[in-house]
Amino acid sequence: MELTFFLKNLPAFEDFKAEHLSVFASRLQVEEHEDGYVFIRQGEQGRALYLLLQGAVRITRHEGDGEEHDVRELADGELFGILSLVHDIPSQASCTAKGAVKVAALDDDSFRQMFQEASPIGHRLQYMIAVQMARDLQEINKRLRNALNAS
Repeated sequence: MELTFFLKNLPAFEDFKAEHLSVFASRLQVEEHEDGYVFIRQGEQGRALYLLLQGAVRITRHEGDGEEHDVRELADGELFGILSLVHDIPSQASCTAKGAVKVAALDDDSFRQMFQEASPIGHRLQYMIAVQMARDLQEINKRLRNALNAS
């Protein structure tokens, strides 16, 4: 699979120059995993940002009731684990392979290297990080309000 072409066809990256996409693609490590592989565990720091190339990834969250709840299922072309690029932020959910999957992983060191060579994409990823952090804070706030109202 040609990663640069794959990236160019994603809405988040379609406006970038081929040279920047090529640098980004060169920093990604393609990995294949079997059903049940845990990419990220809730409460732990993730090791990489992932781009799902093929397959499905299940996102779940353990709530106060001790039960695991489905949040959503990801499909080809979706990113997950973006907060793994920020130090000391534990994940708010777990991400697990649903069947065999192929992903492209970008760890923190590769992100920093890519940022030096393709800063427009690095800036886009930083924006995506900020959006995800805002979503997570809103979700935490909502859960806290619900818990207070239930008391």
